[in-house]
Amino acid sequence: MRETIRNKLTEDVQSHPAIPVPEFPKKLILGVQEDTCNLSCPKCLVFGTNKEPGFDIAQMAATPMSMENIIAILEEVKEAKPALNPAYWVEPLVAKSFRQTVTEATKRGIPVAINTNGLLITEKMAEFLVEHLSAVSVSIDAITPATLKKTRSTTRLNAVEKAVYRLLEKRGDKQSPRIVVSFTEEEANRHEREEFLNKWIGLVDAVKVNGMYTYERVLDSITITRDRTPCREIYDQMSIDFNGDVRTCCLDGFRKTNMGNVFKDGVYNVWHGRAFTELRKHHEEGNYEAEPFCKDCTLWANYNITDERQEGNLLIRSSDGITFYNNIDRMGNWKSELRRNDLEFLPGGG
Repeated sequence: MRETIRNKLTEDVQSHPAIPVPEFPKKLILGVQEDTCNLSCPKCLVFGTNKEPGFDIAQMAATPMSMENIIAILEEVKEAKPALNPAYWVEPLVAKSFRQTVTEATKRGIPVAINTNGLLITEKMAEFLVEHLSAVSVSIDAITPATLKKTRSTTRLNAVEKAVYRLLEKRGDKQSPRIVVSFTEEEANRHEREEFLNKWIGLVDAVKVNGMYTYERVLDSITITRDRTPCREIYDQMSIDFNGDVRTCCLDGFRKTNMGNVFKDGVYNVWHGRAFTELRKHHEEGNYEAEPFCKDCTLWANYNITDERQEGNLLIRSSDGITFYNNIDRMGNWKSELRRNDLEFLPGGG
């Protein structure tokens, strides 16, 4: 049934090949969970205070994604093996189906990578993550409990740090999973950035420092001077909500956009459908005014890498909004399956 629909849809849509579009996205964000989280971080677009005026999470009638639909998605994409993140704007470990989703993905050779606040990483969970995942990134954002309270609404810094140490211990000398800690820089924690780097560099495989996005999809306190380019997200990643609706990108925590429904049409058809095709065309032509959601957004500036240098045992890779401090001795577990695609501009393209 889906194959028939796929043929019909691709015949109806004109492609705009200024930038190559892969058959399937390189990464899938899959909203398998209900709209619940174990923290209410102020910076969060959904559960925090960084919200669009008038948005109320209680208005979003959410139910868990059925395992039948999860498996159908995994079956469709299994040959492409996109990196899977089984959570959309929530802590992934709160999902009741987390373990089963991960198990079904890894059975099909699909790599799983998560971003977690670490508070639910018990001994048993650490063992499960080390056994099944390709990458785990723990968001910490602080050096002191007082700062953690301001950035993530909890003082349980010791528990978060223990989760990282637990993962490192369970992994031991194995290559996988890749273990990363991240620091989202904002006014409340900016003074702790250097101490954070000094603490974690050398302990984990990589440290990520990134800017904070406001609800208007603008990098806070960062001035971007280079010319705008098409956004990698619409060529590289698909964000699938709990009901199968596909959002323009990962920043649409408010569910303002709808690019199609994968439960109805499948991943391929939505990815190559009219909505994404027209969106990419507008980006390639520099016509960002035609896309209200993208018009003033600065997410594009996180990608492509604009600076890469080696300092001692570190490979430092930066864009406008993100800097990765990679431990060179652990680069072997940064596998191609986990790497996102920098955009390639063809002659005559945007």
